[in-house]
Amino acid sequence: MHTHPWSLCSIFWKVVLSMFGSLSSRPRPSGGRAVALASLLTLVFASTAVAAQPRVGLGTTDGFAVLGGSAVTNTGPSVINGDLGVSPGTAISGFPPGTVNGAVHATDGVAGQAKSDLVTAYNDAAGRTPVVSVAGDLGGRTLTAGVYNATSSLGLTGAVTLDAQGDPNAVFIFQVGSALTTATDSSVSLLNGAQACNVYWQIGSSATLGTRTAFKGTIMALTSISLNDGVAVDGRLLARNGAVTLINDTITRSQCAPGTDGSGGSDTDSDSGSGDGTGGPGSGPGLRSGGPRVRLFGLPGVPQPPIRNPGAQQPPVSSVCTTRNFTARVRLRDGDGIRLVKVYLDGRLVKQTTRTRFALRIKVRGLRVGPHRIRVIARDGEGNRSVTTRRFGRCAFALPAPRFTG
Repeated sequence: MHTHPWSLCSIFWKVVLSMFGSLSSRPRPSGGRAVALASLLTLVFASTAVAAQPRVGLGTTDGFAVLGGSAVTNTGPSVINGDLGVSPGTAISGFPPGTVNGAVHATDGVAGQAKSDLVTAYNDAAGRTPVVSVAGDLGGRTLTAGVYNATSSLGLTGAVTLDAQGDPNAVFIFQVGSALTTATDSSVSLLNGAQACNVYWQIGSSATLGTRTAFKGTIMALTSISLNDGVAVDGRLLARNGAVTLINDTITRSQCAPGTDGSGGSDTDSDSGSGDGTGGPGSGPGLRSGGPRVRLFGLPGVPQPPIRNPGAQQPPVSSVCTTRNFTARVRLRDGDGIRLVKVYLDGRLVKQTTRTRFALRIKVRGLRVGPHRIRVIARDGEGNRSVTTRRFGRCAFALPAPRFTG
């Protein structure tokens, strides 16, 4: 059972006071007591360090509710609130009757990047220390923030409660050596400000969630993830090599509440400037001057709308829009100390990096006809932030290769 940090502190001070009381009649402490005191200090600081974990960086995987390695299969009216993808496999089946409230990426560039980012996130979570050892079944326990390690399989029967102790940024990481299995009607409960976006389950083999399980957190499984009937997940199902299997389930991509510093995945930053791509520091609400200067180019233009006058001659559709995939390029000036760069396509996070120069492949097929928006948000180590927005057009039908502007 996990020992509460405050209990350790209480024990520590009681022992220290008793030691100082016994030492008050002596000129100096013995070597044994000095070593014991140092050990107690190490114990207390180690226990408090458990609660100071940063979030696991999901990169572009953040936008996905479900990502499979080999396949994603569904039976019944499952609902996925977030993106659905598979890579390097190609099979996505059962939609419909399943519903996806997000984009579907089958072995495209977005899914491939998300898979790469998943491997990075998985290894990050697997390497976190210090750890608290757990074994058997988590049911009936209340756990505070930290890293929990099970050397083999881990079960959940009933409810496990994750207590953030009033800190909405509290992070919970579970390292499971082999399989994670939940029983029917089990649940992960959040208490005192805990958020599902800050809960991570790194699984060494596969995860199986029992019927009507109410689960919280992002599952990153090395092999596969299987859900029985009626499971509700506030988090993500991310399988590196195997399949994700659903049966009449609901998966909602978790997002951190406004005002906390989660990585998020929604395009919540304010627009800035005119969005003309010149890349000057933003001046919109919440922006600070002196942010990195961003240049975003390589985008096709937006076609001009047709003349609405019934008697006027309609111009041809502008050739600056495109139906072909293209590459957008991002360059940051004054890029020293860049902490994070995020790129959004129509409000959806498609890339997250710390690089000052990179290329982004845009897949036009599947996008609606008309204008689309790419937004680049850059932050440096001093907290300065800039936002650059550009728009491009998706043509109604194929045209000669456009001349990209910008």
